[in-house]
Amino acid sequence: MLGPMPEEQRIDAATWALVNRAAVAKAISELTYEEALSPVALDAAQTRWELRLESGICYRFEAVRRIWGQLAIRPESLTRGTDERRVDDAVGFFLDARQALDISPATFCTYAKELYNTLMADARITAERAGYSADELASLPDTALQRLLDGHPKAPANKGRLGWGLRDFEDHAPEFGRGIRLFWLAAARSSIALSVDPQVSEDTLLEAALDGKEQARFSKALAQAGVSSATHFALPVHPWQWQAQIAAQYAGEVAAGRLIPMGVFGDPFIPQQSLRTLANARRPEALHVKLPLSILNTSAWRGVPGKYMGIGPAFSRWLDETARQDPVLHRLRVLREVAGAFYPHPHYERVPDAPYQFCEMLGAIWRESPELGLPDGHRPMMMGALAQRDAAGRPVASALIARSGLNHAAWLERLFDAVVVPLYHFMCRYGVGFIAHGQNVTVILEGSTPTGVAIKDFQGDADLADQDFAELTSLPHAAQQVLKRRPPAHLLQHLQTGHFASVLRFLSEALADGDGLDERVFYATLAGCLRRYQADHPDLAQRFALFDLFKPKIPRIAINRVRLAIGYGDANERPAPALGNALDNPLHLAETVLASHGAEPRPAMSGAPTR
Repeated sequence: MLGPMPEEQRIDAATWALVNRAAVAKAISELTYEEALSPVALDAAQTRWELRLESGICYRFEAVRRIWGQLAIRPESLTRGTDERRVDDAVGFFLDARQALDISPATFCTYAKELYNTLMADARITAERAGYSADELASLPDTALQRLLDGHPKAPANKGRLGWGLRDFEDHAPEFGRGIRLFWLAAARSSIALSVDPQVSEDTLLEAALDGKEQARFSKALAQAGVSSATHFALPVHPWQWQAQIAAQYAGEVAAGRLIPMGVFGDPFIPQQSLRTLANARRPEALHVKLPLSILNTSAWRGVPGKYMGIGPAFSRWLDETARQDPVLHRLRVLREVAGAFYPHPHYERVPDAPYQFCEMLGAIWRESPELGLPDGHRPMMMGALAQRDAAGRPVASALIARSGLNHAAWLERLFDAVVVPLYHFMCRYGVGFIAHGQNVTVILEGSTPTGVAIKDFQGDADLADQDFAELTSLPHAAQQVLKRRPPAHLLQHLQTGHFASVLRFLSEALADGDGLDERVFYATLAGCLRRYQADHPDLAQRFALFDLFKPKIPRIAINRVRLAIGYGDANERPAPALGNALDNPLHLAETVLASHGAEPRPAMSGAPTR
């Protein structure tokens, strides 16, 4: 018989209400941004708002409309109904809004499961983070900080993790901070697709997870199983994936001896925000390992697709060599994917248009750690962490700015020069567009000041221009054949939506709320960095016209509306976002405002406040 829930697993009423209010505030803000909801202002200053739903229920709150058009809502101001009860039920909000959002009963119930899982995780994170100030959060190592982050800022149900129960959360979710030891298979080389950088040995892949003692134990186990490294490859598997998926669904391969279970070996690994990427807990500079997890999280099944596996090492090496040879990219570091292995399922792979989650179950990617080779005094920080706020509402970025001794505009100028300019240059010079969201971009800090950037995740998060750029001819032919070719507007959207609207939008809001920084200063600083870069490279004028970041209007991308519309049926591809009405471009707005006052868009002259 099970005993009572341990004290550390219990969720108190105050924390539960807090995370529910935050989720409702995020839901109203993002669904308003996506044009699915239409709150109206109750006062001329547009600080009091009302959302009246088709169900007849009314929500009221205090909010400020930000430069991107979203509402920055004070969660504690949220009330529901004519008696204006304080809001404390996020799933109840979606029930109230089900008609307005046109959510089917089946979709509502499954989305509610995602939301309940998210709230459970958020309660844990909120309780853990309560003891940290923004200064203390800003001082944490990257891996330790990641376990205290709120997650994807655009998705209310951003920790859905369908397929996991409480024990799985405790054992494998980043917020619990527990080390995960990998399960290993000996996989027949005749059945596995393997790609390894020619300058990396397979021994290096093992060494990233197994110290000398564990390697000896592993070698002994191979010998006892009668397995030779000449015929079988050592393939790591996430322990949850092994017991929940692989043991049964690959049982025929095990019976045939093409997969031989070896057991648990090696160092403990810490899950990163993306869940699938694991960092060595004892040796931070060791290779990271990215492993499939057949769970649904933030609208997609978190497997590893085999179609990119063969090109990962060659493509990331080309990106790395390109960056090293280009002076504009001297502060950009490519976290190379040095190896990839994929074991296709013997039956699912043969079904045309099979749901993708059945075709991405078993494989591994080895990637360089952002800790590797950093000079003294330098450290990595996942870019999504900059907008994270402490319990008092102060963002991590505010703490870094204050400690740097710079004013806001000067610090932001260094951030944009280190991150945005290289991403834009890669697009304009080489025709490579990265979906640079908050998890796959890592800021390199020198002390508390941005000095560089590391980028990762090139399997599906990078595309090529569909035009003949001479600079792309040196890209290996296999990579050119596999990577998607996109029109310039699509690549531009990767930067505008993947980075500006999905990362910078929340950073500028956090600094506006926490420090009173005028968002026009924020985007004028960004505009100034980009304009100076353009002025320094007149030879790329035609490319700048092709990839124009300063148009008055830019696309509005909706992800939550899509999740609520399509439901949870199986599909052969990940869901594509929807388009709404065009957005006013903050870069254009900032430049226009400055021009109307006769000012140059030079951020150092903006007079940003300093804390």
